[in-house]
This record gives sequence, structure tokens and C-alpha cells, in this order.
Amino acid sequence: RRREGAAGAMGGSGRATGAAKRGLEGDYLNVAILLLLYTLQGVPLGLSQTMDLILQEKKLSFDEQGVFSSVSWPYSLKILWAPIVDTVFIRAFGRRKSWLVPTQLLIGALLLLAPSYVTSLLGNDVEGGHPDVFRLTVLFFVFYLLAATQDVALDGWAVTMLARRNIGYASTCNAVGQTFGFFIAFTGYLGMQMYDLCDLETFMYAWGVIFVVTTVAVAVFKHEKTEEEIRAAALEDSGANGSEDSHGDVPESIGHAYQQMSQVLRLAGVQSLLLVLFTRGIAFAGADSLAQRKLVERGMKKEHIASLTVIMTPLNIILPGIVSKQVTDRPLSLFRRAFLPRVAVGILSLMLVIFAPNFDEHPDEMPLGFFCALGVVVVIHSILGSAMFVAIMGFFAQVSDPAIGGTYMTLLNTIANLGSKWPNQFVLFLVDHLTIRSCDADGKNCDVVLDGFVPISLACAVYGVYWYRHFGAQLDRLQDLDTSAWRIASASSSSKLQ
Repeated sequence: RRREGAAGAMGGSGRATGAAKRGLEGDYLNVAILLLLYTLQGVPLGLSQTMDLILQEKKLSFDEQGVFSSVSWPYSLKILWAPIVDTVFIRAFGRRKSWLVPTQLLIGALLLLAPSYVTSLLGNDVEGGHPDVFRLTVLFFVFYLLAATQDVALDGWAVTMLARRNIGYASTCNAVGQTFGFFIAFTGYLGMQMYDLCDLETFMYAWGVIFVVTTVAVAVFKHEKTEEEIRAAALEDSGANGSEDSHGDVPESIGHAYQQMSQVLRLAGVQSLLLVLFTRGIAFAGADSLAQRKLVERGMKKEHIASLTVIMTPLNIILPGIVSKQVTDRPLSLFRRAFLPRVAVGILSLMLVIFAPNFDEHPDEMPLGFFCALGVVVVIHSILGSAMFVAIMGFFAQVSDPAIGGTYMTLLNTIANLGSKWPNQFVLFLVDHLTIRSCDADGKNCDVVLDGFVPISLACAVYGVYWYRHFGAQLDRLQDLDTSAWRIASASSSSKLQ
């Protein structure tokens, strides 16, 4: 057989291991390492959300909150330097470790140094102090910049660390790891602060130590496959699936890497996919960006938000594993089925904000009825959001060319992030301008006649229905494209969308 022949060419041990392994056999440790590294990646993201919530409680304007939300832009711009990460490395150390290790060490160093300045940046060093939004934005922008670079390296490493049959688990590791890391740095910190177990400075310092220790351990003890080992594994896999992917090919130069990226962008399937990714986030922008902020504006405490997150996190962690079974088959079909229900959640979020109680009358606890209603909406939103995230990540893993795994995956991830980022930030700057107020003669006391959140939410829902009718069938056509249509070396006119 072809499988036995390929294994035989590698020697007896290759035949014994390659032909016998099924499922995650041989990849359990690799999955654990990926989960750990993606968890670390989620920590600075969770800290950023914690800081954002603190700023919301300080009653910053939505324009100022929009400025701070710029910290996450590196995740939407990382494609600009992804080819450099894919091309420039120390061969003896490892193609992916050459970037992953220093970026994580720098994150650790920042976490060790930042606690000395956080109090003054938040304006807590003087009574009535105002947060230094610009400097806080710069600090967390750097966190995101380093985490985004680590993500490029880790996405590329996942493609070669796991056996080809287990590539679908890369998206699961990404979703579970990031969710858990985010939970620890957001809900975990808020819970410890609520019970006076830890302050922000101590929390950041502790994670700085964890980052440094863990990164050193990975650098020393985790072996990264050489190009020869990757090619040998690809040859073995080719006996099972009838194809041969060049997992270990490295672009000849940085210029060649950007040329490869340009070739990817010229693929008909990729162009259609990018249009889908860039436009789908508008439908969810009202609920995703404004609903929580409007509740906080009305007096909802961050402890209440933390309580909901505690309830939701176990679901967010186990759901990707459940969804991953669908991802290995037709992930875009799952994405399509979840789209309209998630649009409907935007309307439910609008109703919750409109009928929210006066939180100032309930300073210690939230009314039970509202808490239950909010919990149901959050659960539904989380299920649908996680399903769509894992589905799209699974599709990326299916179609990415392993020869330029880091650049290819990062190109798709970047557009996916950008497609969510720009609508969310845009509505933050827009909401105050659409809000109609009635003020007294001196202009000091104003009542809200129409909250800008209302027209934004309704417009997003109408757009979502239009988007689904226009792009729904396109998702099926993208899913049906042959794998060769996504390869820059083998794409031809036959790969074009019909």
C-alpha cells in the first residue's frame, strides 16, 4: 500500500508508529502545550478588558472609551509583519520559537514593570484624579502588539506541531486556551479584588513571573521540528490522504514572503472569504460593543459582570471541544446556521438595556428577574459566538497552505479580527452623536430623549438580515471548494468560484 510504502521509506520505526497512530495518539503533549501557550496569550487580553471595565466605571465618555479600544488593533494589523515572522528566524533555535520566546519574555517583563505605574495611570494616586487614557492606551497597545506577534508564531507552529489528521484541534486549543487565559485575567482578578485577595498591581506582577518561568521552560524543553522532520511527517501523511503538503518550506526572503501573501490575496476563494469576514461584524456591533457599556453607564457594577462571567466561562471552555466535531466536517455550514440567531441576540440585548432596572436602587445585588434574563441572553450569545469563532478558525486550519502556515493563517485571522474590530470601534464613536438629549436653559442638566444605542442596534439587525440573504449561499460555495483552490502553487482557473 502507499501508506506502508511511505512509512517503509522512512524506516521500520516510521512504519510502526505512523500506520498505527489514530486520533490524538502521539499529540496529547502537543495539545497540552498549545493550550498552555494560547492561555498565556489570553492573559494580556483579559487584563485589557479589566482595564476597559475600570475605565467604564470611571464614567469616561464613549469617545475616550473608543480611544482605549484602539489597543486591540495589532490583532487586526499583524498581517503587516507576519511574513517577517514567517521568514526571519534562528534555524538552530526553531522557526517559531525564535519569535514566540522573546515576545512572551517581553510580555512578562512588562507585567513585572507596569505595576509601578498603574495606580498613577488610573488617576488613583490623587483624589478625583482622571485616568491618563493616552498612556494607558499605549501600554496595552504594546501588550497587544506582543501578543499578536506571539499569535502569528503560535498559529504557524500549531500547523506543524500537530499531526495533519489533528489540525482541526488547533482551533480548539486556540479557543479554549484564549478563553481560559481571558477568564483568569478578567473574571479571576475581579473575583479576587471583590474579596480583597489581590490588587491589580500584585496580580500583574504574579503573571509576569508565570510568563517568564513558563517561557523559559518551553524554550529549553520543547523541541521544535526541523524542516526535514516536517517534510518526513508530510510524506507519511501523504500516504494516508493521497496528497503531499510542503509543511516545512520556508520563503526564500522577506520579499518572497510578501509575494506569497500577495498571491494568496489573488486567489478567488480567498477574495470572496475576505469580503465575508470584513463585512459580517457589522451585524453584531451594537450588542458586542455597546450593550455592556450601556448597562455599566446605568450603574451596573463590575462585580455583577464578573459573576456572569464565572457562570459562562465553563461553557466557553467546553463548548469549543463540542463544536470541534462539526469543524472537522463543514465548519462554514455551522457558521451560517449560527448567524441569524446571533443577529436576534442583538435585539434581545437592546430590550435588556431599555428595560434595565435602576441599579442605584439595588447597590448590593441585581434584581433576580433581570439577572436571570441577562444570564439567558449572555448564555445564548456565548454559545453562538463561540460556535462561529471555532467554526471559522477550523475552516482556516482546513484551507491554510502549510508551506506558509503562519502567513496564511495570520492573513485570514487578521481579516477576521478586522471585520469585528472596525464596526465595534466605529459604533463607540458614533453612539453619542446619535443620542438626542433635552437640556435645561443653562445646559447642565440633560435628559436622554433617544439613546443612540437604539438606532444603532436596529440598523445592525436590519443589516444582518440583508447580509445573510446576500452572503449565505456564498458560504456554502466556499466550503465546497477543493483544497487545491486555496494553494498558491496549484490554484488554477478551475478553482474560481462559480
